[in-house]
Amino acid sequence: MKNKFSQTMQDFSRAVIVPVKFMAVMGLFLAVSVILQLEFMPNVLQTFGGLIKTMMDSMLNNLALIFCVGISASLAKKKKVEAALISLIAFLFFLAANNAWLTLTNQLAEAGEMGLFGTGQAVVLGFQVVDMNVFLGMLVGCIVAFIHNRFSDKEFVDFLSIYGGSRFSFMILIPVILVTAIGMSYIWPVVNSWISSLSGFILTTGLLGVFIYSFGNRFLIPTGLHHLLWMPFCFTALGGTAKIGGQVYNGAANIFYAEMANAGSITSLDPSLRFATFGFVKIFGSIAVALAIIHCAKKHRKEEVKGMILPSMFVAAVAGITEPLDFSFLFASPLLWLVHSLMTAVSETILWGIGARTYMLYGLIDTFVSNSVFSPSVTKFYLVIIVGIIMSVIWYFVFVLLINKLNIKTPGREDELAEEAVLPNDATGAAAVSGSNGNDFDLVVGGLGGKENIESISNCFTRLRVTVKDEALVDSAQLEKISQQKGVVLNGTNVQVIIGMGVQGFKEDICERLGISES
Repeated sequence: MKNKFSQTMQDFSRAVIVPVKFMAVMGLFLAVSVILQLEFMPNVLQTFGGLIKTMMDSMLNNLALIFCVGISASLAKKKKVEAALISLIAFLFFLAANNAWLTLTNQLAEAGEMGLFGTGQAVVLGFQVVDMNVFLGMLVGCIVAFIHNRFSDKEFVDFLSIYGGSRFSFMILIPVILVTAIGMSYIWPVVNSWISSLSGFILTTGLLGVFIYSFGNRFLIPTGLHHLLWMPFCFTALGGTAKIGGQVYNGAANIFYAEMANAGSITSLDPSLRFATFGFVKIFGSIAVALAIIHCAKKHRKEEVKGMILPSMFVAAVAGITEPLDFSFLFASPLLWLVHSLMTAVSETILWGIGARTYMLYGLIDTFVSNSVFSPSVTKFYLVIIVGIIMSVIWYFVFVLLINKLNIKTPGREDELAEEAVLPNDATGAAAVSGSNGNDFDLVVGGLGGKENIESISNCFTRLRVTVKDEALVDSAQLEKISQQKGVVLNGTNVQVIIGMGVQGFKEDICERLGISES
């Protein structure tokens, strides 16, 4: 049972990383768009920067759908194209059913001055539904993959054959998605109500309230429920009310913007600013976490990890968009995410406690520009730099310690212990046999006990992963003669052959010659 659970978590982690890799690209272009839109840039470049940002925003604002398709296709053991198509349709079914049920039962929220923010609902692909953010995509993606793997091989007699295979799993999914969509109409609002109750507590508890607000605002990001915290506090009277220049403003961000417009007469910033400093983690925390992940990656994978992490770090620190970086380690270790959230809360509480009054809602550019209109004696920006440097160092070493001590599978560290145990054989074993037998295909099939013994074939960053039916038929000696192998790991019916960065092409060739679907 333990091995099965471990394998399931590994499969899920591998599935999640698929869309995350594309988010790294999105982050890179988002960073470019931010730079192109700086005021000193020519108008034509600012225009192109705006267009690029609009394109990238379309991805950022539809992560639930992207995760849904990516997870279902990755977890599907066969007929991956059909699984991806079914997941797309199932996602649309959920939106339609949830919206229809909310409408039928008069549960649709009314949009206010800030739209649907704070209502627990959002518009997704034109449907107003319960706001589950990326959790919706993960939930639907996993449901589709589970049912697809269980029922997509079911076939019927000839005149009913059209309803067999993937169509049968699709038929089963329709009532399942309907029940799920109705159920979430009642389950998710309960979660939202917990967040609303938390908001009321935050307002009345001083530094403890700052700590809870900062922690919740970071910890709830994967659920999308963090909007229920920061949006009301930053843009409604819940975050504070102030009269500036003869006019009343509500919310931490609105009050600060009004103070910017009257900077000449401002000698101290409104206390509501304590709800608009969560850009600190986006700047300092993101840099520390990214460097820790890169440091802990295996030596032969550091360049690959740098290519994935550094663009995410850059867009997080500069533009304040942390999702690409967050999702690179969040699902590998919820513990790291908890620690990351606690470090965020500690940092913001310290800043407020020692008197820093710096507006930090987004990234480095916004932070610098917004606070430059005030004297450093007003913002105490130098305190942010000092605390930022100190906390970044602590952040870095805490992450490095936890990743190494607990052997957490952050990018570049997959199956660390097993790979270290077998990699030393590479210098003698693989090199010695590379010229003696070049027929890797025969070695793979023979070593796995024949084609009939192979249940599924997949791969991660560096490994060919195979599930066999009978582990007794596996011949590790033959597998160790594969010219490209760098080690073999046997774990019951799970067989792993370490190939390196060329494993994707290696797997595709094996699957094509075997005439089986890739997993």
